[in-house]
Amino acid sequence: MMHPIRKILVPTDFSEASDVAARSAAALAVPNEASIHLLHVIRLPFLHTTYDLNVPEAIWEGLRKGTRERLSETTRKLEDLGVREVHELVSESLQPSEAVAQSVKDLDADLVVMGTHGRQGLSHVLLGSVTERTIRSAPVPVLTVKGEGLTQGSIARILLATDFSLHAERAKALACAFAEQTGAHIDVLHVLDESPEYIRTLSAEVAAFEDRARTMAKEHLEEVGATIRAKGISVETLLRKGRPVDAVVAEAEELGSDLIVLGTHGHTGFSRVALGSVAERTLRGAPCSVLTTRSDED
Repeated sequence: MMHPIRKILVPTDFSEASDVAARSAAALAVPNEASIHLLHVIRLPFLHTTYDLNVPEAIWEGLRKGTRERLSETTRKLEDLGVREVHELVSESLQPSEAVAQSVKDLDADLVVMGTHGRQGLSHVLLGSVTERTIRSAPVPVLTVKGEGLTQGSIARILLATDFSLHAERAKALACAFAEQTGAHIDVLHVLDESPEYIRTLSAEVAAFEDRARTMAKEHLEEVGATIRAKGISVETLLRKGRPVDAVVAEAEELGSDLIVLGTHGHTGFSRVALGSVAERTLRGAPCSVLTTRSDED
């Protein structure tokens, strides 16, 4: 069951991608009467130095002043969009991903909204590897915004990728909560990561095993669809074969999905260890925003 969205954390490096993330957060905050907490991590232009010198205090003061001004500017924009409560957070002592994790814990935040820089790569400052590290470890859902981001009424079609794990159950709850709020249709996708065809021709046992697995996948997929349909949500189930990353991205493009939802962990390809390379590559290649979540059991 998805908890109500009451507190949204938005890390920002004041880039256009961060502005898109903030506007997207506003689209979620307004109907939920949620507060937005803007977080900026002050970092020097150079990350490491071997020079024997201290950074002048004037540099730090300049960065602090500039940060306050930019945060205030973003706050005013969010208030103009109808957000009732905006808070400004600044960190100087932690690395960006650590600051995000600590802020989630301190605030008891319900959602993190972050931006990316284009489809081919994530930002290398605050919103790149930091985004990936955040979605691997965050105990709350993370919405990674792409393109023009989300606006009220912009989510009409949600692609829910599932491997039928506990983590996928959490993702299903999220997808349903978004669909109930927005009236969106849900496409439920499961990808069969089957052996190459030539292997099936070499072994009758492999072919028989995979045929049984396909039958079970169809049954599980229909069960997922039925539980969503019972909530009064429009839903369609899709069973595809291939590499999970390619299949999810291809279906999102084909269907014109506005949001991809998937759980972290799982046992058939949507995660290994934390979020896993599959979901990270999905995030990088996705044509739309991506919402990731871990199960309550993590």
